[in-house]
Amino acid sequence: MPVNFLLATALIAATVAIQAVFMEIGLRAIRHAEPGYLGRHATIATVAWVSYLLIPISLDICLWALLYYLIGALPSLDDAIYFSTATFTTVGFGDVVLGKEWRQISAFEAVNGWIIFGWATALIMAVIQRLYFRDGKANDA
Repeated sequence: MPVNFLLATALIAATVAIQAVFMEIGLRAIRHAEPGYLGRHATIATVAWVSYLLIPISLDICLWALLYYLIGALPSLDDAIYFSTATFTTVGFGDVVLGKEWRQISAFEAVNGWIIFGWATALIMAVIQRLYFRDGKANDA
């Protein structure tokens, strides 16, 4: 059990680091964009930002899937990616399950997904605020 806790904690730390790096790079790009350009193309910028934020989430899911596969908790990488996606998004279909010795790890993945999706939602809203509501008033998009 302590090993499972350590593995889960290490993966949560890794996914937070991945999210933080992508956040920093993305926000830096937005801050350095030509003044007014993003406002004139707010819809395109919003779609690009949301799509960009799906990259670290996909990496996080793959990292968890790789763990499940490498520790032998799931028989194939396909099953591991499917299970990880269902768990990270907290959908939890239940058609693919882990053995008893690994179940606690999947609970940590669900918590991790909840945290990362909350963070991504906050980042999306921060950019939408910047694009559409500058100076406290709604901008035409």
